[in-house]
Amino acid sequence: MHLKELLDITDTTERDRLLRRAFNPYTTTIDITGCEAIALIILLNLTYRKNHVDDLLDKQLAKQALKSEDHINKCVQEIAWFHTHNLKYPDIRVSKQNLAVERPLLHSYVLSSANYPKAYGWAHDSAKVNVAKLFVSYFKWQNEDYCLAQILSLYSDNWKAAFTSLGLSVKAFKSLCATVQEALPEEVVPDSVDRYSRQIRMPNHDGYVAVTPVISHVVQSKVQQAAIDKRARFSNVEFTRPAAVSMLAASLGGVVNVLNYPPDIRSKYHGLSNSRAFKLNNGQTVFNVGALLKPEFIKALEGIIFSNNALALKQRRQQKVKNIRDVRSTLLEWFSPVFEWRLDVVENGSDLEQLESASNQLEYKILSLPVDELPSLTIPLFRLLNEMLGCVNMTQRYAFHPKLMSPLKAALQWLLINLTDKKNEPIEEDDKCFRYLHLSGLRVFDAQALSNPYCSGIPSLTAVWGMLHSYQRKLNEALGTNLRFTSFSWFIRDYSTVAGKKLPELSLQGAQQNKLKRPGIIDGKYCDLVFDLIVHVDGYEDDLQALDREPDILKAHFPSNFAGGVMHQPELTSNVNWCCLYSNENQLFEKLRRLPLSGCWVMPTEHKIQDLDELLLLLKSDSKLSPSMMGYMLLTEPKVRVGALEKLHCYAEPAIGVVKYETAISLRLKGISNYFNEAFWMLDVREKFMLMKKV
Repeated sequence: MHLKELLDITDTTERDRLLRRAFNPYTTTIDITGCEAIALIILLNLTYRKNHVDDLLDKQLAKQALKSEDHINKCVQEIAWFHTHNLKYPDIRVSKQNLAVERPLLHSYVLSSANYPKAYGWAHDSAKVNVAKLFVSYFKWQNEDYCLAQILSLYSDNWKAAFTSLGLSVKAFKSLCATVQEALPEEVVPDSVDRYSRQIRMPNHDGYVAVTPVISHVVQSKVQQAAIDKRARFSNVEFTRPAAVSMLAASLGGVVNVLNYPPDIRSKYHGLSNSRAFKLNNGQTVFNVGALLKPEFIKALEGIIFSNNALALKQRRQQKVKNIRDVRSTLLEWFSPVFEWRLDVVENGSDLEQLESASNQLEYKILSLPVDELPSLTIPLFRLLNEMLGCVNMTQRYAFHPKLMSPLKAALQWLLINLTDKKNEPIEEDDKCFRYLHLSGLRVFDAQALSNPYCSGIPSLTAVWGMLHSYQRKLNEALGTNLRFTSFSWFIRDYSTVAGKKLPELSLQGAQQNKLKRPGIIDGKYCDLVFDLIVHVDGYEDDLQALDREPDILKAHFPSNFAGGVMHQPELTSNVNWCCLYSNENQLFEKLRRLPLSGCWVMPTEHKIQDLDELLLLLKSDSKLSPSMMGYMLLTEPKVRVGALEKLHCYAEPAIGVVKYETAISLRLKGISNYFNEAFWMLDVREKFMLMKKV
């Protein structure tokens, strides 16, 4: 949008509202090329309180602001508090510190401020939020994004004319440019760590480095712009004193948006086997009919029907592959309750005599036939699928559609053939210098669902790694060994969000830190989880044997915290052996293949991300993808700082990556080799970043 479009609005109140919005950091920058003088008037008038300005285009008021040396000096003083990364987010008690640095290293698999040009935000004294707007409000000028501080440091003739038109002399303009250029922070890094700044320990060579995570202004503003345009799924975090957090938070009224992509884990489609038998004996279906109503499935069917509309052959092929993949995924979900029942019958020897009255139903045949004969049910299953599609108005038009008959039949045949578990060929065991630790049914309450300041959903992958690293240290100390937890795989059985805000604990507050007071509430997102972890344990054979001899020590040193939440083992009444060691991958996978089909695996992906727009397109194209915390991009070299938890300290920016929620049945059908090659995470530590990646 160009500024001229807003200037044509005759209603002053509406025009002012849209002008304020246009120069706020949560909206896409407005083009002011050719309207520099009017833009300067608006920026000068924005430095006053809203109730003191009747019209943002008031030239006399702007002249008054520019003429007042005291007023302009106040604006210039706030340039010193421009930041690239906000130390005061989310805790406003961090004071007298600022961070302005160059962009971190560009990494193709994560999103960070490295993906955007350098941009400034502001955070300081909340009473000065208005005067800071003159130099930090961004706009588009000559096809580039600038703030006035950056413009003046370049000394442009276009802007000299704008300033002189408001009564400023050329000499005064040159002096202002020099002052702004001197005040604009190219690089500002604190020499000490504020006691309210968060710190975490991360590996660094043979020891540890203290890392303070700091949010990027440019990435956060891009997320807010996407939320205003409703281009993804969002939740929000509220601040009671937004002007003290940042100008961005103040412009949003303290309601800051975060991407919200929790795992879609629904309750099981059935209860005990008796209820399934009751359904079948009463003529009801056991299939998950709700899966056929998912928008992704309907979109895939539409894509198959209109597949010839793509312009290029390559596009048609890509769309076809994606649509078939989505159809298979949905049919797996539709079929999974019957499949899980069949596993009970085959592996636990369940009795089918009670179902003899339903022997004519397709579900009974799937339960009773030998695995090699299952592909013969393709035609009956295809007929049942189309009958179910025809029973609902939303999907009626797809029942027995001529363009869908062949793809759906092929997808069902693929499904039945893959149930034979041909891909689960045993893995040859050569090297025995490893173990797999399976922690099953772990429960966590009030875990931090904000994996980083931009994303809400599952807890951070780095939190999983940190918890396991702490576990490793305790075990090695107890056993006198040198075991290494090198990688992990994560399966989420159950997930639920926790409503409400957490009341902070009493602590010593005030200048002398001698009074017990409760600090202000910092809003967050929390969740309860039930999950499994499979941990790859490396070590010398003597160390691994020491672990084998004392399996109870694994339970004795089990961590009590995870992602800020309280972690417990499964309830005693569940009678589950929740802590098991395996030296054989085949034995482990035999147990993993029976995990509940309602859960999901948190899988690595190899999607490259150029910017937030590309990330949102990815999320829209596949409902199983989710943005999540991938680790840290270092902003400064590790160095000695007062107040650090370790000898060395650095500031780092949280990076956004993409994970995939893979269903249990999907991973099972892909086989044992796929699981051990694709499902494990490890921490990759380099000089410029610390990121989670696929093993």
